[in-house]
Amino acid sequence: MLNELIQILGNPLINPSIGITGVSHDSRNVKAGDIFIAVNGSQHDGHDYVVTAFKEGAAGIIVDQSRQSLLLDAGIPGWAVPSTREVMGSVADIVYCHPTHKLHLVGVTGTNGKTSTTHIIAHLATGLYSQTGIIGTLGAFANGIAVPGNRTTPEAPELQQIFSQMVMHNVGAVAMEVASHALVQGRVNGCLFDAAVFTNLTQDHLDFHGDMESYFKAKSLLFTDYLRRSIDNGKQAFAVIGLGTVWGEQLCLDLVETPTYTFSCRPDNPGDFTAANIRLSSAKTEFDVLHKNHVYPVSLPLGGAFQIENALAALAWFVGAGGLIDVGVNLLRSCPQIPGRFEIVPSIQQFDVVVDYAHTPDGLENVLSTARELCSGKLICVFGCGGDRDRSKRPRMGLIAEKYCDSVIVTSDNPRTENAEAIIDEVFAGITQENIVYRVPDRRTAIAMAVQSARPNDMVVIAGKGHETYQIIGDAVMPFDDREVAKEELSKCS
Repeated sequence: MLNELIQILGNPLINPSIGITGVSHDSRNVKAGDIFIAVNGSQHDGHDYVVTAFKEGAAGIIVDQSRQSLLLDAGIPGWAVPSTREVMGSVADIVYCHPTHKLHLVGVTGTNGKTSTTHIIAHLATGLYSQTGIIGTLGAFANGIAVPGNRTTPEAPELQQIFSQMVMHNVGAVAMEVASHALVQGRVNGCLFDAAVFTNLTQDHLDFHGDMESYFKAKSLLFTDYLRRSIDNGKQAFAVIGLGTVWGEQLCLDLVETPTYTFSCRPDNPGDFTAANIRLSSAKTEFDVLHKNHVYPVSLPLGGAFQIENALAALAWFVGAGGLIDVGVNLLRSCPQIPGRFEIVPSIQQFDVVVDYAHTPDGLENVLSTARELCSGKLICVFGCGGDRDRSKRPRMGLIAEKYCDSVIVTSDNPRTENAEAIIDEVFAGITQENIVYRVPDRRTAIAMAVQSARPNDMVVIAGKGHETYQIIGDAVMPFDDREVAKEELSKCS
């Protein structure tokens, strides 16, 4: 192990002790035998905790070259490198014995659909592997058992440790959400991907990326850098790309030398896997898959037309990974419900209440357009926009909500450090029909108002938080689950 570390880090300033067993970038979590990597973050600089980490038993410490005196002056073993963040993933990969070399790793990126697609892929993967894993927004799971972790894409040390646990649990394939932030920040450095999936690209995270071109370039890294690196390291890697946005078509042009499978819901712009003859209900989605001049009927037990593209992406991956399309189509019939994705709240009432994670303009339009098609009565929507995030999408989401709904209740989402009323003001900037739009800042009150106003054949869509069980107000994380609140309010209906 030490020789491998020297190959990528160079000779240490002071030799570390033997028995390296882990990696950490958080001094609070350092254990004896860890390598501590000092990273300058948005709130804290890890270099300020070098001595603390060493006292906690760190076997070696990696610092930026400009801070090498921290090691030399105190006689602390370790390395000085041009960028600690750049080497963090590769170091973790070595220390945890190259876990992704032993897994079939599928990275899924895109604005919408990552969570659903990874869960459907993990389900289909049971047709090829006895044990499967998932890493993403809902957490990390090995064979359905939760593995400790946080963030959609965890930091590199945590991520590689999760992969090592997957290997220990005899997992064969892992489907992982890969966020654009993670790609830019190098959190997946050290990973070797067998497949990369691009769902779509629509407006989100422009507070971080600045513009759509930069956002696209960040997503493209999974294909242009990571996937090609996997191929260079001997993996038979391939890409799966959705043609639902122009960005998917652009990505195809950039990957002419990479094996690629495409999918589409548009017969006028077909892919290798194309959906046709779509039939919707609140509990399931039926459609035909056109592939190589054959038609394969699919019955997917998930509501929402947007799930069709996610299922196509998963099916394309399954065939690319060596599965038979008939087997994949049959497995789609038994997909489990994905928490917070067009999830119907159980009720005895004669109207449906749906909870969905939609928090982008495109995501909200997908959910509401599906709901509009399914709803024979009035469509009522409750939604808000998160604070400290892309502000430009707020008026667009207001306009989309009023376009599809008979009644819109704009409320608080996760305001974080922003003023909830000010966020609602920006949503209302896109509203043109104020007679059908209501301002109710308290989210529980907003949900209660929606449920109490619903009548038989109506549908209530509560959008924005989906599976989340909390609300972030200021620096406080408060318990709040849209599904549970909706159940409570439904129980009060006469």
